[in-house]
Amino acid sequence: MDSCKDNYAALIEASIFVKDEKKGQPIRKVLRKLDKESALEKIPSVHVERRSENAYWYFVREGGAYTPTQKISAISKKEQNKINIESSDEYYLVSLCDELLGQKASRKHTFDNIVGNLHKRGKGRTKLPLDAYYEDLKLVIEFFEKEKELANLDKAEQSRFEQIKYYDKLKKEAVIKKELEYVAINYASFQCDGEDKLVRDRDAD
Repeated sequence: MDSCKDNYAALIEASIFVKDEKKGQPIRKVLRKLDKESALEKIPSVHVERRSENAYWYFVREGGAYTPTQKISAISKKEQNKINIESSDEYYLVSLCDELLGQKASRKHTFDNIVGNLHKRGKGRTKLPLDAYYEDLKLVIEFFEKEKELANLDKAEQSRFEQIKYYDKLKKEAVIKKELEYVAINYASFQCDGEDKLVRDRDAD
């Protein structure tokens, strides 16, 4: 099984194309056109692998069999990311808060003046997202991970949790300074499984 680039030299030699351009771009244009017209069957040896926004083209030699180069997901990375967010414990808890408060939160809300430290190059700061912001109630809700024994973590994990604690403190101070109500909810308040994921007993939660 060969890629477009692998076959392009033979196509030039056969005078189908004049010269190579951007590692087989002309043949990819032809294949994209056929694909758009649902006419790829005109070239039975061609197979396409679709990965998110891109397509990769392969030619199977006579007598050969097509084997995908990797497992292809039926959904895009963007769609998978959305699924991951909406299945997270935080998303679940904010949804419960929405229901209890009768309002829909602005999730991962940012303010221009709630920002992190200067970037390494000394220019620019990243806005710090708040888990849930209820504008009409002037309320911010933040969720916290269970406290962990730093001694049981490697250096990278220790650094991560220290940074999280630092930015949580920074956000709290900034929210209070803006005269907004600040509520902190610890995941440890809920029943969790062996992997520290919420069991999700809706009534109890």
